[in-house]
Amino acid sequence: MKLSCLRPLAALLLTLGLAACGGKASYDVSGTISGLNNEGLILANGGEDLSIEAGKTSFTFKKRIDYGTEYNITFKQQPAHMTCGISGGSGSAGHYINISAAVTCSQNRYTVGGTISGLTVEGLVLINGSTTTTVAKDATTFTMNGSVAYGETYGISVSETQPKGLKCDLVPGTEKGTMGEANVTTVKIVCNPA
Repeated sequence: MKLSCLRPLAALLLTLGLAACGGKASYDVSGTISGLNNEGLILANGGEDLSIEAGKTSFTFKKRIDYGTEYNITFKQQPAHMTCGISGGSGSAGHYINISAAVTCSQNRYTVGGTISGLTVEGLVLINGSTTTTVAKDATTFTMNGSVAYGETYGISVSETQPKGLKCDLVPGTEKGTMGEANVTTVKIVCNPA
């Protein structure tokens, strides 16, 4: 009876001993994610793809890799309306206990601008939220300082202090909107003698 209980224990010890002599350690290929608000992110490593849902803060590939195996986590697809970067995404397994890459995502950002006519003197200041932009005399185009994230609203206005001798106005319907997937270049400003 005692012998039958010892056989499984002996087999287990033998297996562990053999694994220690010639077996290789294996590692998860994993990491953290920050800022992922949109769907569509797909990571890749060694021919394996991994789709990541919006809001996730970590990931782990299904396939583990052996000690000494190279890993290279890349982007097969960026999430919709976002751009992600990665640090610690490549190396050789075994140099660290855990492979832990860091993926950081941010919403795509674009500029707002347009055309100006009749600006013959200095002093035109445009406003978008808390950002101001001073436009040079004789300019025919402008781009607001700063950028606006995809999906956020923008609203361009002319400062109450007008250029000397001029009255500059936005052409109705062009000054407000929701940022899309490209720079806005359709805002129109017309300056006339005051």
